[in-house]
Amino acid sequence: MTIYWVNYDLNATGQDYEKLITYLKSHDSWANPLKSSFFVKTSLTAAALRDGIKLHTGSNDNVVVVPVGGHGWATFGASKSVTDWMHANL
Repeated sequence: MTIYWVNYDLNATGQDYEKLITYLKSHDSWANPLKSSFFVKTSLTAAALRDGIKLHTGSNDNVVVVPVGGHGWATFGASKSVTDWMHANL
């Protein structure tokens, strides 16, 4: 399993985030540290995860999927549930 940090900007006014969020939460494990980002633990490649995300976004949206190694991270203002997830998974 690989952990990816998924960052996205949905640029259309009134766009529905729920389908994207449901998709991101459908993977093995996840955390939502910031409004438009998720950590996703999955067996998919970065490209396959990106392609799945594209099914739930529009053509003018922006998405970045980056594998996370987890060494030396720090947070400010992140919830306890997010930092607990990070401690357990990164």
